[in-house]
Amino acid sequence: MPLTGGLLRAACRTVAASLLAMPALAQLPDAKPPASGPAARLPLVAPLLPAPLSTAPVERPGPACNMQQIPMFNAAMVEARTRLAAAVRLVRAQPEHPHIRQWFGNAPHQLVLGRLQRTATRLANTAGVDIHCNDPGRCSAGVGAYAVNLSRTLLDAQGRPAVTYRVHEGQVLGVCPPFFRARMDGTGTRWGILIHEAAHFAVDGQDHAYGRAASLALARENGTRAAENADNYKYFVETLPQL
Repeated sequence: MPLTGGLLRAACRTVAASLLAMPALAQLPDAKPPASGPAARLPLVAPLLPAPLSTAPVERPGPACNMQQIPMFNAAMVEARTRLAAAVRLVRAQPEHPHIRQWFGNAPHQLVLGRLQRTATRLANTAGVDIHCNDPGRCSAGVGAYAVNLSRTLLDAQGRPAVTYRVHEGQVLGVCPPFFRARMDGTGTRWGILIHEAAHFAVDGQDHAYGRAASLALARENGTRAAENADNYKYFVETLPQL
């Protein structure tokens, strides 16, 4: 049936209304749909991972030692025991060896031998020693390790300190981030650090001098103090000549 003027105008209004109801082009997706069939691939979803830690495992704060720190500490302990045994053999077999004079000056070799033996004994049996790693309360800048003899103070009836005594086998050997960054060869080694700290425990070793040059100078100037100095034992063993 042919459209009359009225019907034609009504049809045009209907078509115009339909066009207005359609979404604008900006609203239509412009990406192509994924291909179908075997070649189609779904987008991968990244798994949720924890945020990366800001420090390496061996430098994380303690004082408990973690699973990355324990093998490094144990390897240093084994090496320290082996090197100390060699040092004891040298002093016992060759008491006038120039290496002894170099690091302990005119100190009696029996004194040096006895202190080396006690240091070796302390590292051979660490019963009663608590091992701490990266204790934030003690590992201040530049501290590689520390040795602490625990003590208690008795008070009198008025609450005043009466006497201080050392708790039997109450000791803490702590290592800090520089210990884990140290090497296992040359000087300044991880196992050398343990020898230094063990000397504090075993022979009440002192810190009269730090470092290789200062320890050598101490041996030249005062053999008695060199035989007390923890770093002299450390460097004596680290630089031990091959027999």
